[in-house]
Amino acid sequence: MAIAMSEKETDNGKVEIETKPFNLKQFLSEVKSEFLKITWPSREQTTTEFFSVMLLVAIITGIIFAMDKVFKLVADFFTGRLF
Repeated sequence: MAIAMSEKETDNGKVEIETKPFNLKQFLSEVKSEFLKITWPSREQTTTEFFSVMLLVAIITGIIFAMDKVFKLVADFFTGRLF
């Protein structure tokens, strides 16, 4: 069984460690309250960002493809396999 620990400083400057058993009900209650604080993006925002990312991926892919072809052309030129 897991044990929750918390530190508490006393008047004389020492730190006391307080331990208590894990409380599943309290944990799930805290998870629910934190989950309710999440602000989810709208469908339009999600769609817009999805297509923006896909466009950026396509552009970067094209740039890398072009660089690969240029480097291959240069390498073929210097190794004599161009013509």
